[in-house]
Amino acid sequence: MSEYDFAGVFAAMEEVESELKKAGSNKEKRQKCYDRLIELRKSMDRYVEFWLRFEEKLNELQDTYDFLLPDELPESLLTAFNDIMPENKDSNKESNKQAAPDRRKITPAGMPVNNEACIRSFRRGLGFMELAMMDEAIAEFRQVITLEPDLLLPHLCLGVAYAERGKADEAMRELRLVQALSTDPQTSAIVHNSLGNLYADSERYEMALPEFEKAVELDPEFAAAHFNMGAAYYNVKDYYKSLLSFEKVKSKFPKDWEIYFYLGKIHKRVGNDEEALVNLLKASYLAPQQPFVAFELGLLYDNLGEMRKALECYYRARKLYQEQERQETSSI
Repeated sequence: MSEYDFAGVFAAMEEVESELKKAGSNKEKRQKCYDRLIELRKSMDRYVEFWLRFEEKLNELQDTYDFLLPDELPESLLTAFNDIMPENKDSNKESNKQAAPDRRKITPAGMPVNNEACIRSFRRGLGFMELAMMDEAIAEFRQVITLEPDLLLPHLCLGVAYAERGKADEAMRELRLVQALSTDPQTSAIVHNSLGNLYADSERYEMALPEFEKAVELDPEFAAAHFNMGAAYYNVKDYYKSLLSFEKVKSKFPKDWEIYFYLGKIHKRVGNDEEALVNLLKASYLAPQQPFVAFELGLLYDNLGEMRKALECYYRARKLYQEQERQETSSI
C-alpha cells in the first residue's frame, strides 16, 4: 500500500467537500456525495483489515521460525494519543487543515528494548488508538501491562483509551496510578487534563477546573488544557476567566470554530453584542454545517432586533438538525 493510494483517498475527500459546497440544498447531489464518502470509508476499512492481517502474519512467522525483527516505534504513533485532545477530536474541523502546532511528545523512555512482545503490543495499541479503535487499543495496552506491569507509559495510554471509551472508573484507576508514580511534569499535565475531562464529561465542572488549572500550571503551553479550562469556566459562569483562556489559544488555532463559538457566547453573556456578533459570524463561516452555531447566531440577531436575519438563522438551524437526524437514522 503506497502513500499515493492514501493521497488519492484524501484528494477524493476534498473533491467531495467541494461538491458539497456547490450542492447547497440539492438532495440528489448531496446524496451522491454521501454515497461517495461511504465508498471511501469502506476502502479505508479494507486498509485497516490488511494492516491487521499483516501484523498477525508477521508475528506468526517470528514465532514459528524463531527470529525477531527490530520493532521501532514511529514518532507519529508515540504521539498518537495526543490526537485525542479537543483541537483534534473532530476530524471535520477546519482547524485540522492548518499546520499542527508543536505538541508535547511522550517518549518511550521506559519501554524495555529486550521485550519484543511488549513493544509489539504497545505499537499495536497506539495504532488502534490512532484509528479510534479504543476497544482494540485497550486490549493491547492491557497485554503490555501484563508483560511489564511497572511501566508507566502503557498505564497512561490505557487510562486515556478508557476515558475515550467512556469507562470513567477504569480510566480514573489508571490515571491516578500514573499521577502517584510519575515525576515528569509533562506526563502529570496530561494526567490532570485527562482527569479534568472525565469530571467535565459528568458535568462536575467544579471538580474539573482544578485539574485543568494544574495541567496549565505544569505546562503553560498546553493548548488543549487552556481550551478545556475555558469551557469549564464558562459552565461555572466565570466568564472573565473563560474569555482569558480562549484568547490564550486563539492565536494557535485561528481556524478552530469552537473557540469563536465560545467567545461569541461569552461576549453575549456579558452584554458585548458587537464582539459576540463578530465571533459567532466567524464560527458560522468556519462551521456552516453546525446547527447550534446557526441557532446561537439567531438568538443574537433576535436580541439585536434584526428579526429577518434571526429567522433565517433559525430556519437554517432547523434544516441542519433535521439533516443530522436523517443521517443518524439511516446509519442505524
